[in-house]
Amino acid sequence: MSDLTAISYGPDSLLCRYAAHADEAAFQRGCALVAAIQRQPPAGLREIVPAFTTLRLDFGTGVSETQRESVAGLLQSLGVREASAIEAGEGRLSEIPVRYDGVDLARVAEHAGLSHEEVIVRHLAPVYHVHCLGFAPGFPYLGGLDPRLTTPRLASPRPRVPAGSVAIGGEHAGIYSIPSPGGWNLLGTTEANLFKPRAASLDEMFLLRAGDRVRFVRQNEGGTRETASDPAAEPSSAKQPAKAGLLRVLASGLGIALQDLGRPGFARFGVPPGGAMDPPAALWANRLLENAPSAAVLELCLQGQRLEVLQDGWLAVTGSAAPRGQSANHAFRVRVGDVLEFAPGPAGVWTYLATPGGFAGEPMLGSVSVNARAGIGRGLAPGDVVALAGVSGFGLPAAIAGRSIPWGEAGGLAKPAALRVWPGPQWAMFGEADRDGFFGTEWTVTSQCDRVGYRLSGPVLSPESAQIISEPVLPGSIQVPANGQPIVTMPDGPTLGGYPKLGLVELADLSRLAQCRAGQRVRFVPVG
Repeated sequence: MSDLTAISYGPDSLLCRYAAHADEAAFQRGCALVAAIQRQPPAGLREIVPAFTTLRLDFGTGVSETQRESVAGLLQSLGVREASAIEAGEGRLSEIPVRYDGVDLARVAEHAGLSHEEVIVRHLAPVYHVHCLGFAPGFPYLGGLDPRLTTPRLASPRPRVPAGSVAIGGEHAGIYSIPSPGGWNLLGTTEANLFKPRAASLDEMFLLRAGDRVRFVRQNEGGTRETASDPAAEPSSAKQPAKAGLLRVLASGLGIALQDLGRPGFARFGVPPGGAMDPPAALWANRLLENAPSAAVLELCLQGQRLEVLQDGWLAVTGSAAPRGQSANHAFRVRVGDVLEFAPGPAGVWTYLATPGGFAGEPMLGSVSVNARAGIGRGLAPGDVVALAGVSGFGLPAAIAGRSIPWGEAGGLAKPAALRVWPGPQWAMFGEADRDGFFGTEWTVTSQCDRVGYRLSGPVLSPESAQIISEPVLPGSIQVPANGQPIVTMPDGPTLGGYPKLGLVELADLSRLAQCRAGQRVRFVPVG
């Protein structure tokens, strides 16, 4: 298997490429590679993230030469005999009941030149392979679709596809695990629940995983079948005792949600790491109140939030703005009945509010961070009450009104320095003129920015191809779609992507990009 290669993907990850096409042979080869790595994991390996023709290996703090050599040795030792030993019958088999009532059934039939019933029969016939999970938590990319059913995605994605929709996208089948936008062709629906965010274990939370097999079975009209319940109606697996309310939301402004350090390590299930958009600011908010770094904070977007204080205590605010009458980057006392109103700060986008001991939230995969796009929690709305996570011994003498971040730690939002960039996995797909132009240009941050991605405007970049086979994506990846305008993946961004990646923003600098407002100009420099 001499075509197996491993390249750097930033300082902490390696991207292993093991096939040129997303076919049956690639599936078998990927399973063999995962099995070999699991039997003999390199030191420091934290996660294996599979895709169609690639694996991402994530390490703790940098990839050493010893680790790189270990991975290279595994790739060299993986022979054809081991790959062929893994057959289609090895993975777990799940039967998924389908009611063929999809709105695109006629479109698929017309494109294939088949009747509706022939489409259904051909869709039911294969045993599919789960190549990977991505796009949304638990969403399976299924290989093995009858080639006659290959159908292009919709030219304009639907704004909302219901969870449980069984679909075709190009040469793959899939099942929507949560309600989300989507451009795949909808053949039918299933009551099977692919993602249960409140489940107590990973096995219960995700119905499928990479390497599994799937067989679709036709659900008889009026038939009964045991299926998972609606995720929104599931009881919590770990009910929390009632907590004392600290703040009531009077107005949510442009957004307010619980965040902490996020949930890294679950990208193989399609779960983004999430967490605060500006981790240094969130950490400082906690540090001002002597909290643990992982304590949950409130993340506020830009402006318009109004919060009523329900009990005496302390708060700390950092980042973009501060409540009227308070200083930025400061810990201060609050009294029952106070109302905190947030107007736009002089610079920046994200503001963080901390309380002693942190705010209470329902954990999922070790984090209370909200990622509404991925179906994990929701933002706060008017009337919601935010509670304390627990009792804290924090306090300052009565004569001290507050405490502030050292001046040198709090500045620099208005004119961030150049952001450092590592070469991306598709660096070689961009010509010298594009590379030089990228680093020699001041890029404008557009208004199309959120927790998923920041779009930049500037000269058009032209990689050799506008599409690649989807592969794992890290936060900070500089992806270049067909229009040639870069998109930087942010903490809630997709775990898989099919755009060429020119580079990877140094993680320590990604928070500075996050604090850039629309119209602000940024520039990049190579790491080193």
